Amino acid sequence: MATLEKLRNRLGILVAAVIGLALLAFILGDFLSSGSSLFSKGQNEIAEINGKSISYQDFAVRLEIAVENYKRNAETNDVDESTYQTIRNQVWSNLLNQYVMQEEFASLGISCSSEEFFDMVQGTNIHPQIKSAGIFQNKMTGEFDPALVIRFLKNMQADQTGQTQAAWRDFEKELIDNRIYTKYQNLISKGLFVTSSEVDQEYIESNRKYRFDYISKRYFAVNDSLVRIEEKEVQEYFSEHQDEFKQDASRDISYVTFDVVASDQDRQNVETWIQDQAIEFKRIETAKQYIRLNSDSGFDPQYYKPGELEENLQQWVDSAKVGSVFGPYLVGDIWKLARITDIKELPDSVRASHIVIPPDQNNSLVPALATIDSLKTLVENGADFAALAKEFGTDATKDKGGDLDWFKHEEMIPEFSDSCFFGHKGDIISLTSRFGVHLVKITDQGPASKKLQIGILDRRIEPGQVTYQAFYTAASKFASTYNNGERFEEGITEMNLTRRIANNLSEEDRVISGLESPRELIRWTYKAKKGDLSEIFEFGNRYVVARLDEVREAGTATLDQVYGEVENSVRTQKKADYLLEMFSSVDNTKGLEDIGVELKETIKNVELASFNASSIPGIGIEPAISAVLSSIPEGQVSDPIIGKNGVYLIRTTAIINPEQAIDVVATRTRLQQSLSSRASYQAFQALEKNAKVIDKRNKFY
Repeated sequence: MATLEKLRNRLGILVAAVIGLALLAFILGDFLSSGSSLFSKGQNEIAEINGKSISYQDFAVRLEIAVENYKRNAETNDVDESTYQTIRNQVWSNLLNQYVMQEEFASLGISCSSEEFFDMVQGTNIHPQIKSAGIFQNKMTGEFDPALVIRFLKNMQADQTGQTQAAWRDFEKELIDNRIYTKYQNLISKGLFVTSSEVDQEYIESNRKYRFDYISKRYFAVNDSLVRIEEKEVQEYFSEHQDEFKQDASRDISYVTFDVVASDQDRQNVETWIQDQAIEFKRIETAKQYIRLNSDSGFDPQYYKPGELEENLQQWVDSAKVGSVFGPYLVGDIWKLARITDIKELPDSVRASHIVIPPDQNNSLVPALATIDSLKTLVENGADFAALAKEFGTDATKDKGGDLDWFKHEEMIPEFSDSCFFGHKGDIISLTSRFGVHLVKITDQGPASKKLQIGILDRRIEPGQVTYQAFYTAASKFASTYNNGERFEEGITEMNLTRRIANNLSEEDRVISGLESPRELIRWTYKAKKGDLSEIFEFGNRYVVARLDEVREAGTATLDQVYGEVENSVRTQKKADYLLEMFSSVDNTKGLEDIGVELKETIKNVELASFNASSIPGIGIEPAISAVLSSIPEGQVSDPIIGKNGVYLIRTTAIINPEQAIDVVATRTRLQQSLSSRASYQAFQALEKNAKVIDKRNKFY
């Protein structure tokens, strides 16, 4: 029932959120149906899949449910931005699955039976998501406990609101969808086959080696003045090779930052505060509560050996007593006061056994308390603890007689660890935690040593409101004085700022190096026009003003955008023609040595090159050479080979076949695995392309 209580608390928020979003969707729907100009279908649409419009509100409701499910499973109320993005992407994947894949699954007759689902949840083949869910893991052992699943499913019916059942149904659907998709993947992969010819070819390409001699003339050795490039040639090359200049949408920006740093006055304010606190800190009796209320870091209840404390405190604690205060002292940008709140002789680790009885279906601990009290009496009268644990235990430790093995203080929940570390070997203790009522036997303790509990009152030196306002004023002055793209560079010079750049920003990017969560800036670049100056953005302790320098739309780049690249390609092509003419002037029937003399080039050699290697030793990446290697007879000089970096002549001196026979099974298995790993993904890509998916998420997130 402890789990149910968590679900009630968390799902209560979820229901409120869902109702709110549903009402918002209803109101917006009313506006839309009445022809209001407040929102158009395009403004409210987050995606279009298979011709069906998906509204932002629909997606938001799905996302909120997924977030609440994550919180429940992870047993947390906090979701950071990275996790939130991962959940958002998962919701999108589920949406695609629903509208793209479900029809495909139905046509193929793929489903998940009730018997199969039972096996995934309570049977012999537990699904990994069940095993990894926090609510189904024993907090003492950290391992999956099947008893917790059964208890949860039984207790779920006691939730009269129906919220727990609704949350579980969503989880069921996720598991079933996952199983169906796995079947689909297996169906495709099992339908693929690697032929014997492919096995032979792969083995030869992977294991046959070539030894060859070569002479080369590299493009960089040809002076640029020897080739003349006309504008017409650049335009013609661009027209003939447009497929080489396909691009995704991207943006380039320049920006300046105004980094907010603590002023001398801020430093003085914190120092004055800590000095004032020192007087009260020495006098106050309720030091722990005082620290919780006033310290940046809160109160740490752990006990530490002197050598485990920060260096400033290690000598002081040798002679200090409970209530002694050290400081104030400065560590980096943090002023601190330390006070010894307790000293004990404690072990580093403890071994214990336990029996835990959870709350009943009404979330009452009364029956559990009565059971534990009876068991405690039995143990104190000589009953075998391990035998009782096997009979009455409810978690995974019962099969081990309740044994938890050795553990450190921080490895268990505080109330459990405190009882074990502050007690003595042989003690029989009963205690209550969020998991129920425990009967604990301390079976052993490590050697005891002096440990101290030290309360730290600390305050970090940070910029104050006045300081933030001063930096914002500076940013505002820059934005208003140099208020267009043309004056941006002038402002950087006059205000002695540093120009920073971020290039090739895609619409879905969320990171700009050095800026904290700059998503709003990236979204702005896809609304602005080239040359526009941004508003003032605040990212962490930085104010940012940016200029949009370049706009690249998806499709084929313009010649202006890739002119330098095209010109360089034309130059390389003309250098290749120049070198080909030089090679053509030489009698190719002569030996490679004679050709080298005529061309004034030294013959070089390569040992053990292979057809499918990405690079050739001493030459680099030259796929044209690799292709020729497999086609010319041993000892023959090739025709001139136009490569990426130069023009080559090669002569194969040895073709070395594999010494051992082909390992058909290993090669086939490797090829089959590679094929299978790509198949389902490529099948989904094909179905997604056919569904004409239009993704507009980046306009909202």
